[in-house]
Amino acid sequence: MIVSAALRVFARKGYRAASIQEIAEEAGVAKGSIYLHFKSKDELALAAVSDVYDRVRRRMAELESDDGLTPRERFIRQLEAQLAVGSENAEWIRRLWHDHATEIHEALPGFVLRIRAETADWLQRSIRSVYGEACGPYACDIALLMQGAIGEFIGYFLLGGKPLEPQRLARYLVARMDDIAAGLSGSGERPLVAGDELEALVRSLAGGCGPALRQTAIRELREQLEALRTDGADTGELEEALGVLEAETAKLLPNRVILRAMLGHVRALAPEPLRPAIDRLEREMQQM
Repeated sequence: MIVSAALRVFARKGYRAASIQEIAEEAGVAKGSIYLHFKSKDELALAAVSDVYDRVRRRMAELESDDGLTPRERFIRQLEAQLAVGSENAEWIRRLWHDHATEIHEALPGFVLRIRAETADWLQRSIRSVYGEACGPYACDIALLMQGAIGEFIGYFLLGGKPLEPQRLARYLVARMDDIAAGLSGSGERPLVAGDELEALVRSLAGGCGPALRQTAIRELREQLEALRTDGADTGELEEALGVLEAETAKLLPNRVILRAMLGHVRALAPEPLRPAIDRLEREMQQM
């Protein structure tokens, strides 16, 4: 509620002109209530950026799990979803840009790098899925070309105050991706960027090894849970708790209170064979 109210006020007045009092009035809460959740307006702005991106990620995940979509349809729908969120938050993004967003909070440049890294990773995985092995060697080159094109078109429309049409733009960009893929796959040229090089860059930009190690620890827990379920154990509540923990961990700005609570709940539910994996996950969480 507070973050949504902050987004509306930032969109109307800009980050620098907005006040905590105005955000409190928009949210229908006392000014002091905001400081119970956020130390400053800077921290609230950081939470707003995280909230917008997390909404994109949730929609992307929903589409990723839709088995009724072909790889190409899934990619188009995911691209449309990203563009739609940009369109819905156009005024706020414009004002954030003009307010020199990278100066708002010291953590924001790191957020931007992580978003860019995750987008590059999604693009190269999608390209391999859409075009198959024929374009496999060029997947990273195409991903970087597409990332540049997407960013420039979004900047042109949003910062220029022009209406952004998500469906039209998504299909236009995918058609251009087809052109690039066809040209490279038949060119015989040596790719500029190898897959392992991009993966290493993605890991470093997305926060180093910490997030990756936490996700690995969660995957190991899931694998062990699968084995327990095969043996007939009832793991439903434990799987649900682990899912909440996994979703919170993946956020740009995870809630540490929720993380601690869910980790404690997972530990309380877990049988003895899972304790070593939970200990490892807890060690990784302590590094956040």
